[in-house]
Amino acid sequence: MSTLQPSESSPEKQSPKRNYTWPRRIFWSLVAAAVLAVAGLILYVSFDLPSLDLIENPDSDLSTQLISADGVVLHQYYSLENRVNVKLSDISPYVMDALVATEDIRFYQHGGIDPESFGAIAMELVRNGRIRGGSTITMQLVRNLYDEVGNEPTVIRKFKEYLVSAYLERKFTKREIIEAYLNTVNIYGNSYGIETAANRLFDKKSSELTVEQAATVVAMLKGQGVYNPYVHPDRTQAGRNVVLTLMVKNGFLDSTRINVDSLRAIPLASYLARQEETHVKGLAPYFREHVRLELQTWCKENGYDLYRDGLRVYTTLDSRMQYHAENALRKHLRSLQLDFDKVEDSGKRILRESPEILTDLMKLSERYRLARKAQKSDEAIAQEFRTAVPMTVFDWTGPIDTVLSPMDSLAWYARILESGLVAIDPTNGHVKAWVGGNDYKYFKYDHVAKGKRQVGSTFKPFVYGAAIDAGYMPCDKFLNQPVLFDTPGGGRWTPKNSDGSIGGMMTLQNALANSVNLITAQLIRELTPNGVANFAYKMGIKTKLEEVPALCLGTTDLNVLELTNAYGTFANKGVRNEPVIITRIEDRNGNVLANFPGRSQEVLSPEKAWRIIQMLEAVVDQGTAQRLRYRYQFKNEIAAKTGTTQNQSDGWFVGATPNLVTGIWVGCSDRRMRFRSLLYGQGANMALPMWAYFMQDVYQNPDIGLTPESFYRPEGLDPTCRALQTEPGGSEFPDDTPNPDDLGL
Repeated sequence: MSTLQPSESSPEKQSPKRNYTWPRRIFWSLVAAAVLAVAGLILYVSFDLPSLDLIENPDSDLSTQLISADGVVLHQYYSLENRVNVKLSDISPYVMDALVATEDIRFYQHGGIDPESFGAIAMELVRNGRIRGGSTITMQLVRNLYDEVGNEPTVIRKFKEYLVSAYLERKFTKREIIEAYLNTVNIYGNSYGIETAANRLFDKKSSELTVEQAATVVAMLKGQGVYNPYVHPDRTQAGRNVVLTLMVKNGFLDSTRINVDSLRAIPLASYLARQEETHVKGLAPYFREHVRLELQTWCKENGYDLYRDGLRVYTTLDSRMQYHAENALRKHLRSLQLDFDKVEDSGKRILRESPEILTDLMKLSERYRLARKAQKSDEAIAQEFRTAVPMTVFDWTGPIDTVLSPMDSLAWYARILESGLVAIDPTNGHVKAWVGGNDYKYFKYDHVAKGKRQVGSTFKPFVYGAAIDAGYMPCDKFLNQPVLFDTPGGGRWTPKNSDGSIGGMMTLQNALANSVNLITAQLIRELTPNGVANFAYKMGIKTKLEEVPALCLGTTDLNVLELTNAYGTFANKGVRNEPVIITRIEDRNGNVLANFPGRSQEVLSPEKAWRIIQMLEAVVDQGTAQRLRYRYQFKNEIAAKTGTTQNQSDGWFVGATPNLVTGIWVGCSDRRMRFRSLLYGQGANMALPMWAYFMQDVYQNPDIGLTPESFYRPEGLDPTCRALQTEPGGSEFPDDTPNPDDLGL
């Protein structure tokens, strides 16, 4: 029997069995290669990622905040980045809603990477050969925090973002991620974070932002070069309206409850801050600079960086008082400048009569110093100062764009009246207001702490105070007669009264009230210049005093801060407080690093301090400061002293109440520029009105809460010499006649 074989026509013969081994091998090889490529890419990328410690504890630079006593951020000290951290609970919820609605609508659903964005990324790669778009809020945070990730539109950067974003999503909550994003994103200029941007753009805290303001900020995230509200307001407003539309579309705004059309119609300019925050603008620039210098020393001694460590510095300044002080200075000096320029023509006349003033000012200028450093000849320098150039100069009506030569510019500024004002709480030494000059942009010199000028009769209370301390009483009488002093050169000096009066008996209280030189001279002869100087030091004067008889008339130069603080010792029952400008410093987490409680010392008995206050009150009631009563209608107890120096170069006024002592100086930068007559050039006219404007505004501001109070009077002491009488050699003046002050010498 034969074995059967398949025929050629059988199916097996026509369709032999296929071998799938090689295609399968190729497929799985490709898969393996892809896996290895991705793994290799991940491994490669991982070598260049930030450390896990950095991810969990980002070391971001933070601005140091300067905070007023009433909680206002006065300034932020920063280097490259101006950043302040705030909690999400302290940010307006409109900001978060606008951000999610515009930047990442699936933020709460994804894990840091949005798969639905892959298609858009692929299309961008095919069309333009680059990786763009598809970034979640988490991925944007990664770019904000970590420089290692980079910003190039490459596949490598995208992988880095994916890896770090996935890690952040596992470690932190959605609220923590969005809080970190809002604190690190660059919104405007060198402002980093929502708090700083809100302050610069809207003069608000981030917690106070409205719907339209939040939408404006989020629109600016698309690019501040394109959406700059100051440079491109129309474009920025259009971007804001797009954000509002997306908020409605994505359910973050209920159009049935909020009139979105009305929001879209709001002009951008109606809620933008009028000026950007810079060091030369804003409140208290002279104070801020003084504090900065103090902080630099503290930071150096304690191992902190003022510009990077995010310190919070709490100051004694009251922003509301500061506003009123700056306003009082502008209001008074604007009017006084008109008198100086138009009524007396003092500035131009003095420059015509004394051209050497301009030559001296030229040699003190920065332009001259740089020219000398460049080894320019005298002729070349003179030509430079004669050549007119475009410039902007200060004027009380506002900055003036003009064309002047540098020499003409010096003449312009030489006749500008300048001032310094400081207000101190005498009970603790806290500085409440500090105005170092007219405008920090044009006048950098601080007339509160740096500038020292002759004080005139404002020094006399230390002479009379030394007399009280030595046992004299306010109602003790002296003969108003000349006194002769021997001078070191062998000559003699005899002071005179400003009104030329002589003869008759006068109480010490009446003599101080009317700034009588002859009585003051008799006191220093009896007390000795050394005795008067030591008393002034005890009250708080820091400057070394020249112990000569002329000291009694205020020939010494003092700054506004030390003089005002020394008067505070009289108002504070004889307890001297050192001036305090900072109360505490905290780190970025709110931990207290240092407290500054101030230093106090009782240097005078309450009884003697009250006697001095009693005499200073007489200055206001019937003396050289009586216009506070009849012109400015102050009814409360005020202790004060006016001061005028030789040739009316300086005008002073120090006014004290039980809870606030304010000192003021007015004059030109060069002493030779001065009022020609005592009518306008006395302290009662140059400085006193500024105090009146300031205190009127302070008392009328209910938020400040400062009310008129009576000075402390020790029990058992009755007022003596309170009712002043016209005495030989004394002074009384009708309401509309200025009170002549002494001339210092």
